[in-house]
Parts: sequence; structure tokens; C-alpha cells
Amino acid sequence: MLAHFIKEEEGIIRRNILLMGYNTREAIVKAMQCYNTQDHALADEVIKNDVIIDQQQTEIETDCIKVIATQQPVANDLREFLSDMNIAMELERIADYAVSISKIVQKMPAGKVYLDNDILLMAEKCVSMLDEILLSYAEQDSNKANKVSLKDSEIDLLEHNLNDKLIKLMKSEPENSVYYTYQLWIIRQLERIGDRVTNIGESVIFLSTGKLVNFD
Repeated sequence: MLAHFIKEEEGIIRRNILLMGYNTREAIVKAMQCYNTQDHALADEVIKNDVIIDQQQTEIETDCIKVIATQQPVANDLREFLSDMNIAMELERIADYAVSISKIVQKMPAGKVYLDNDILLMAEKCVSMLDEILLSYAEQDSNKANKVSLKDSEIDLLEHNLNDKLIKLMKSEPENSVYYTYQLWIIRQLERIGDRVTNIGESVIFLSTGKLVNFD
């Protein structure tokens, strides 16, 4: 009876994490739409909706702690609840980066758009990584999680190349240096999203195999 209850709770929490993951994905997509279209109203929406993701993280963490404290799960079950809390925390932080991007967009000078394709490509890779890592979590597939986490190096390389381009532009066009600085901040947020997705991958591997890995 106890094992059945714990499995039922695991299923509920897993579904809630996947829903939180979907909301986080939408936050990133909308934040980049803000950047691409300079839509400040949409930026406001991303910022306001962050409270929903914060609440989801709190509820997932509370549910996990409650089961651990009252049912004292062992072995695989305990590992799942610990992993779930870590994954929810990483998703909440990823959503915070989407909020940061939205706030940066609201500060950027109107009518100036440079390197859109490069930055949007970086964002697309972040969203793709998040999609794949959530699938690996749903399937508890450590091999998929490992492959996704290794893709973070692609995002790091894009960040490095974009930083070089923007710094050169700042030197050649000092009148636009403020705008380029905002873009550097956006790129930094995207790079951090890649790192957080990689952290989720580590938690998925721990959940499914019991092995602790560090992709840093």
C-alpha cells in the first residue's frame, strides 16, 4: 500500500515537472520573440507569468519534502524525489533568465537589430536542448540525457564567437556600444540556460542510474 502511494506521488510530481518545463520553454520562446520584434507588451507578459513558474517550483519542492518526511522512501524512490527537487530548481532559474532577457529588451534602443540570426540560432539550440532533456526525464533515459548535455559545448562556442563579433563592433561603432552591451547580456543569459539544462541532465542520469556526474 505504501509503495503504491509513493509511486502515485512520483507520477503526480513528474507530470507537474513536465508542465513546469513546458511553461519554462514558453518563457524562453516568448523572451526571444520580444528580442526579435521589440514587443515590450510581450516582455511584460513573460515577466508577469514568472510568478506561475515560481509557484510551480515551490509546490513541487513542498510535495517532495512532504513525501520524504512522512513516508521515508528508500533507494530509487528517494533518489527520484531528490532529483525532482533539483530539476524544478533548475527550471525556475532558466525561467529567470527568460525574464532577464525580457527586461533587457525593454531597455534596448528602438529600431536597432544586429546579429539577429546568430543570437536566434543560439536561442533555438537552448530550446532544443530543453525539449530533449525533458523527454529524457519523462523516459528516464540516461543515454539521451548524456547526449543532450554534451551539446552545451555548441552553445558555449556560439557565445564565444558572438562575444568576439560584438566586441569588434563596439570598437568600430562606439556610438552603438550601449546597444551591443545589451546584446552581450542577452547572450550571457542564453549561455546560462545551456548550463542549467546540462545540470538537469546530470539529475536525470542520477535519477535513472544512481551515478553522480559533472559535465563541467
